[in-house]
Amino acid sequence: MVTPMRVSVSNTVIQWAIKNGEKSETELMKKYDLHAWENPTSTRDYPTFKQIQNFSHDTRIPFNYFFKQTLPQEEHTFAKFRTINNTNIQPSRRLIETIQVMESYQAWMKDFLLNQDKAIKFQLLASVKATMNVDKVAQQIIEILHLENLAATKLTDDDFFNLLRSKLSNAGVMVMQSGIVGTNTHRPLDINEFRAFVLVDNVIPLIFINSTDSKKAKIFSLIHEFVHILLGDNEILNVSPETEIHQERWINQITSAVLMPLKEIKAALSTSLNHQANLVHLSQLFHTSLVATAIRLKLLGQKPSKKTN
Repeated sequence: MVTPMRVSVSNTVIQWAIKNGEKSETELMKKYDLHAWENPTSTRDYPTFKQIQNFSHDTRIPFNYFFKQTLPQEEHTFAKFRTINNTNIQPSRRLIETIQVMESYQAWMKDFLLNQDKAIKFQLLASVKATMNVDKVAQQIIEILHLENLAATKLTDDDFFNLLRSKLSNAGVMVMQSGIVGTNTHRPLDINEFRAFVLVDNVIPLIFINSTDSKKAKIFSLIHEFVHILLGDNEILNVSPETEIHQERWINQITSAVLMPLKEIKAALSTSLNHQANLVHLSQLFHTSLVATAIRLKLLGQKPSKKTN
């Protein structure tokens, strides 16, 4: 009988893997003798090579990390991690892997484009500054993406999202979306962690949309992340339209101005509808959430209608 190979693994690394891995310590303890691994009294308490492989798979921590004697140093320099209250948090393995996959797609496309034209550049990168007027930036985006008079067209939210995606692609932006990690349907992406992210590049910037989000939220995210490209910022989006983070509020105002131009709002407001009915009507017309629509009207000082008794 072949004796299984056992390997000493640093207690510090095991603890780090538990804390940063995909499964909880409770789940892992049902399958592995973590106490023995962390406090071995003999070599028989060490995990086997196969157990480390399985543990790596369950935690989604890279296999080679378990042979380090010090804590792995993961530098997530690709983006800022935000929560609703702007507190930095450790990204999940699902988010990390999704970004890594998108970075590989982006790198492949960049190489392909440069092979076609060595001088190719994304000319709009960092073309706006956070000190600029909201309406001026919004108008610039409308002109870049040719979004004039779109409110007059009768499109479903899905069709409008696809139209925006096509226009962004024509402008030189790579747009990807998925609700799972890679092709693994057992690893859905959590909308509570992120709605979208953008990977800025001077040749082919990339926007990724978490497709588990609502249709209207995905539309809002497309424009929101495009503003970040124009700013030249990498970002992971996990803020709502009513957020009070200064720069995100400014970007949300631009996004709302792009999707809900003042002239078209005035034309669409109906005095025959009560307040709620008008909000629903405008929300459907501009493919925006009720919250985003209400905030836009409040900022513009527009009254949806006189209230009914």
